[in-house]
Amino acid sequence: MSRYDDPRWYEEPHNNPMLPQQPAYDDLNQFSTTPPQDNNLQGVPYNPYMQQPAPQQDYQRPKRRNIGRIFAQLITLVALVVVAFFGGWFAHQFFGNSPVTPDSKDSRAYSNLIQQAWNTIDQHYVDRNAVNYKNMSYAAIKSMVESLQDKGHTRFMTPEEVQSENQQLSGKFIGIGIYLHQDTKTKELSISNTIPGAPAEKAGLKRGDVLLSVDGKDVRGKDTNTASQLIKGNAGTTVTLIVQRVGVSQPLTFKIERQEIHVPSVVMHYIPEDKVAHIQIVQFTDGVSDQLRDALKQAKDKGAQKYILDMRDNPGGYLREATAIASMFIQNGDVLIQKDSNGKETPVKVTGSPVDTKSTLVVLINENTASAAEIVTAALKDNNRAYVIGDPHTFGTGTVLQQFPLSDGSAILLGIQEWLTPKGKFIRDNGVEPNQVVKLPTNAVELTPADENSGNYSLQKILNGGDTQLNAALKYLQSH
Repeated sequence: MSRYDDPRWYEEPHNNPMLPQQPAYDDLNQFSTTPPQDNNLQGVPYNPYMQQPAPQQDYQRPKRRNIGRIFAQLITLVALVVVAFFGGWFAHQFFGNSPVTPDSKDSRAYSNLIQQAWNTIDQHYVDRNAVNYKNMSYAAIKSMVESLQDKGHTRFMTPEEVQSENQQLSGKFIGIGIYLHQDTKTKELSISNTIPGAPAEKAGLKRGDVLLSVDGKDVRGKDTNTASQLIKGNAGTTVTLIVQRVGVSQPLTFKIERQEIHVPSVVMHYIPEDKVAHIQIVQFTDGVSDQLRDALKQAKDKGAQKYILDMRDNPGGYLREATAIASMFIQNGDVLIQKDSNGKETPVKVTGSPVDTKSTLVVLINENTASAAEIVTAALKDNNRAYVIGDPHTFGTGTVLQQFPLSDGSAILLGIQEWLTPKGKFIRDNGVEPNQVVKLPTNAVELTPADENSGNYSLQKILNGGDTQLNAALKYLQSH
């Protein structure tokens, strides 16, 4: 499976695997971290205490020479003591006053505690077959990361997960092409969307199908990563999914062949009756801004005068792509404000490359609209460029991620900055609120441009499709 199975995106890796990655998805920071330079001198410094060649003896006046030499050595020793004293005083005055914060003391104390616990287990636990150093390490790292409570964002990834995430950010991967969503209360795994033209869609899987098992293994109550690992495999191999579909009494079985999938990140459907282009941004992968630019041009060529930017179920992606997309619609202003660990706030300005700053624009959101999708939504809303319709709030991603590789190929995706909307609102846990709250009825499904294209949907067919959020967007555009 892929992150189409639960996508949250990150920045592409740096060429040097030992350096922090450029983060992406997400609200991923496009700036890599440069490691500190080695300031050690490469030469051998002069050592005043190094043994010198012995002077030649003066047999004619040995006592005077010895006394002079002793006196000179004494003067040198006193000078060195004075220099050492004032050097120490100077260092104390200028460098010794650097505060040692309580956090740094706690860091040393508790990191030692972790090592102590590791050593205790390693030396004394009776069942040696149960001592797995990799499992111990991963469990410890996961627990540390989870304690930060950066919901659905800061996290630990195994080497396999790192490889999968990086692959998906390139816009292509091997899998069946589904998005998985887990209900936070029931833990139920359901298909939130399928990738147009992917094996899952061709096989007949639909949005809303509840995943029960993968290759005979029960996944009820499991997390998305567990299910994703079971669905993954090599191109040409098959995987069997059993799902429960609303309105169907018996579970349905699908045997699907895995293939390499090229993901369209932007899909457009033109509604000629209203001269409206319904454009879905599926995710903020590499190059999505170029795809959107092309879609806008195609829509204008068809006669589009108004736009619906659909970011429902968009998991996010590259920060630079979010900045580029927001800049297409905003002439001047901020896309977001980044706040670092010291509290310093830095506005991220639009790029100055607008495409359309005047046409009426509606943004559709739901509770699965996350990270980079939230950044674009908030930028368009706060700059009074778009009218936002949808669920009472988006997912609530509030950090900019950076990927820090670990020595075995695993990585920590760490929130290195908080992001605020252009008006200074921090959306972590609360999400972005729409201008107009419209909920999708129970059992109703979202209509995507892919659905509309495949079904040759007219305006009336869309209005009869039960997607209340999309209908509200069309109604707003008709009156503006």
